[in-house]
Amino acid sequence: MCRSKILLAGASLMFACIAVFAILPAVARASGGPARTVTLAAGPYVVDVNLYQDPPVTDQAVEVTVIPHDSSLRLSGRIFMVPGLGTDAVELHSQLSPMGQSNTLVGTVRMPVRGAWQIMIQLDGQRGTGEASFAVTVAGPGAIPVWLGWLIALTPLLGVAWWLWQQRRYRLRLLAQAHME
Repeated sequence: MCRSKILLAGASLMFACIAVFAILPAVARASGGPARTVTLAAGPYVVDVNLYQDPPVTDQAVEVTVIPHDSSLRLSGRIFMVPGLGTDAVELHSQLSPMGQSNTLVGTVRMPVRGAWQIMIQLDGQRGTGEASFAVTVAGPGAIPVWLGWLIALTPLLGVAWWLWQQRRYRLRLLAQAHME
């Protein structure tokens, strides 16, 4: 196999790997399932609370689902986001709404300040009311967007690719001249 073909195959593989890493962020964003599941006992109700991004990032909406272990229950509820110690913020509220005809409750949380937070789930149903909470740490936004960081990082590779292309053209020109002589 020709040396230039090997270099081209290696460069193509490198660019493919870089493209995959650029697409996949460092934060776990579950596309098929939850990024984090917490089982809580909210009074008489045992529920699974699913977060679809872990850790949540400031000012980004995160979907939360609450699924009771007893499938015959029809619940309603609210989510309270309470700032933890050292987090300079106010308490936030969000409503949980039923997902279609199922017993799953869905809501979104958006925490504007990074730091420690308590997510408290308050549920109402046939057995009365109950509440439970769990801790979450909200991450700050990145210094620059991910796409811009990759663009800056990969810009020198364009210069290297252009240089290799020029060297290949120069070599072919020299070979053509040597062949003609």
